[in-house]
Amino acid sequence: MFFITFSLIFLVVIGIIAFLTFIVPAFMNKKISYGILRLLVMHWLLFLTGVYTLLPTNIADAIFMPVWLVLCVAGALTAIYEFENNKGFAIPVAGLTAIRLLFSIFINGSSKM
Repeated sequence: MFFITFSLIFLVVIGIIAFLTFIVPAFMNKKISYGILRLLVMHWLLFLTGVYTLLPTNIADAIFMPVWLVLCVAGALTAIYEFENNKGFAIPVAGLTAIRLLFSIFINGSSKM
């Protein structure tokens, strides 16, 4: 039986607030590129601090890899778009995206062993 505890509800509320903090300003200012960069950095911070280990295994598996790969595609598209407008912004986004893509291939390969 699954019990919804106060800490789980608190974690979900904090996650929604953090998500909206990064997404809403991106659409309000029409700067989706900055929103993608914020999501890339936020996902790295969540991974490195071990937030995904706090979730149940089936939920973490369902969330982690699809979000990781969607952010890789979004980061690549952002880097391509921004390369024409602002190369100083496009190069760090492309670097983060490349590292993220290689790391996701590594994680996916090592998890299948």
